[in-house]
Amino acid sequence: MFPSREYSQLYRLIDDSLRPYTESDVVSLTKDKEKDLLLVLSQETVVKPACTSECSSGSNPQSEDDSRLANIIADFVILLTVQSRYVQHLAGKVLVVISEFMAASGSNWDSFIHLLCVCLEVAISNTLSYSSSPSTMGAEESNCDLSSSVIVLKPRLKNANWFTVAGIIQALRNILKYLKQEYDDQLVEAYLYSVSSSISNLPWDLLNEIYVGQNGDAQKISCADALRLRNVWCLQSRNAFLGNLVQFFCSLVEQSVLVEAVGGSTDKHQILCKISNLVPKLLSWCLSKLKDCSNTRISQYFRHKLLVLMIRLSSQNRLECSILVSWLQLLHKYFQDLLWRTHSSS
Repeated sequence: MFPSREYSQLYRLIDDSLRPYTESDVVSLTKDKEKDLLLVLSQETVVKPACTSECSSGSNPQSEDDSRLANIIADFVILLTVQSRYVQHLAGKVLVVISEFMAASGSNWDSFIHLLCVCLEVAISNTLSYSSSPSTMGAEESNCDLSSSVIVLKPRLKNANWFTVAGIIQALRNILKYLKQEYDDQLVEAYLYSVSSSISNLPWDLLNEIYVGQNGDAQKISCADALRLRNVWCLQSRNAFLGNLVQFFCSLVEQSVLVEAVGGSTDKHQILCKISNLVPKLLSWCLSKLKDCSNTRISQYFRHKLLVLMIRLSSQNRLECSILVSWLQLLHKYFQDLLWRTHSSS
């Protein structure tokens, strides 16, 4: 079990450092306050309490540790809702450091990942103004009380936008990169289990709303030049979300294949199957819906990453023939210029 005293120390250190900025469910930053917050987030001592021999002594009820864990995550995910890319970047980075710290210190790491995945569901749900509550799949089997944790997390994400979602996805991907370096069967299994559950729970069919004018981001911007700023904001946030999502899927597929090769107990087919089924939507969202995007570098990035994703998925023998045939049609639709270029050069 995670050493309760060290857990308490971590919680107090974070709470004392961030309380002036995160005590409200809506974070409003002046320029000076933003500078102070960036300084706080950049200090490693915020998340690396000194561990003494006393850390392993003493214990608190599991429910108390779970509550502290939810509050620790809540203090950082609320910072992903602010309109400061610097704050969002550092908040996401600190979440990864906390993950590494917990993985090295003991258990409850799986609860941390599970709650971070719940944050992903809540953030997307709130951004879409999705009426259904996020799934708490596995709550009966989990050691943590997810129902009470969601009560803590949900208000902190009520102002979530696509940048928020992108920040959570980026944190999950960076945690996966850490797992690839410090491979631990149990940590990887817990990670893939929680992420797979979230991928299955997310309302993918509703994500077409990110291209409808009346979306969460648009409603949260009001100024004299609202239309222009709304379009710029929405395009940037969509690109950030989709870019991180595709990159995350590429990493997930690669990791799932590696785990399966060495023989893991978790069924990786569920992840691969779900991502494979999302490929047509991803192509449409990234290449068709954003075809009016003037930034060709972003378009080229999407094309490259989507091809990488399809190549990694197609290397799996479990893909049905019908899926492969449909992908050939999608390649003809979205990459016709590349096919013609290759044909003409030969």
